[in-house]
Amino acid sequence: MRIKILHKTTYLYNKNVPRLSQSLRLYPTACKNQSIINWSINVDRGKIKYLYMDSLGHRTYSLTNKNIEGELNIIAKGEIETKDFSGILKGHNEKVSPHCFIRYSDLTNPSNKIITLSKKISDPKDHVSLCHQLNQISAKSIKYQTDSTSIYTSASESLEKGRGVCQDFAHILITLARYCGMPARYINGFLYDKNNSITSSHAWAEIFIEHLGWVGFDPTYHKCTDQNYVRVCAGFDSLDASTIRGTKTNYDGDEELMVDVSITEG
Repeated sequence: MRIKILHKTTYLYNKNVPRLSQSLRLYPTACKNQSIINWSINVDRGKIKYLYMDSLGHRTYSLTNKNIEGELNIIAKGEIETKDFSGILKGHNEKVSPHCFIRYSDLTNPSNKIITLSKKISDPKDHVSLCHQLNQISAKSIKYQTDSTSIYTSASESLEKGRGVCQDFAHILITLARYCGMPARYINGFLYDKNNSITSSHAWAEIFIEHLGWVGFDPTYHKCTDQNYVRVCAGFDSLDASTIRGTKTNYDGDEELMVDVSITEG
C-alpha cells in the first residue's frame, strides 16, 4: 500500500528568540514493514542539518535559529510503501536491548487502577495471547475524547479521568505490559484511515515477545498494526518519543504550536 503524508508543524513566537535549537526525528523508520519512496524535511527559517542515526534507528536532524520572531514552519512530507506483517516489526536495525524498555517512566508508573486492570487477564495460553488480552483491556479502560488530556497526562491520570486520546491508550497498554514483565514502548507515527479524516499524528505501543520480536498493538483501534500504519519514532513514553524537541535561550515570551497533517492513499 502507498501512503502520502504531509506533516506541517508551525511555531509562533511573540518576541525575539535569541537562540532556538531543535532536534528533529521526523524521518520514517527504515524496516521491511515500510519502504521510503521519497521523504523530505524542510524549514522556512534557520539551518537544518543531518546529525546521526541514533541507537534506536532514528535519523536525527538539528535545526538552529538566531534572533527569530513570528512564525517558523517545519514541513515533513513524502510517500511510503507499506506491508502487513501482522504487527511484527521486521528488518529494523537498532542497538538497544529490548529489556531496556521494561522500566517505568513518570507517565507509565503503575497505580492501583493499573493493578486492578491487570486482574482482568484470563489464563493466557502464551505471551501472544497475553498481549492481545492486554490490548483489549486497555482499549476498554477509557473512552476516546479529544482535548481531554495533555502531553503530560500519565496512564494513571487518564484512568482516573476515564477518557483520553491515542497517547493515553498507548500509555495504559505500555504500563500494563511492563507490570506483567514485558518490555513495551511508545510509538509515534501516522495512520491512514479511509473512513476518517485524520488531522494529526497517531500513537500506539510495541511489546517485545520472545521469538517474534517487537509487535505493534493499537488499543485505540483494538488491533495490531498493519499496512495502514507508518512508524516514525519510539521511546519510553510520549515525551521520550517526541519527534521535535527544542531549547530556547534567554526567551521570556509565549510560544504557540499548531500541527496540520494530511494522509492519503497513494
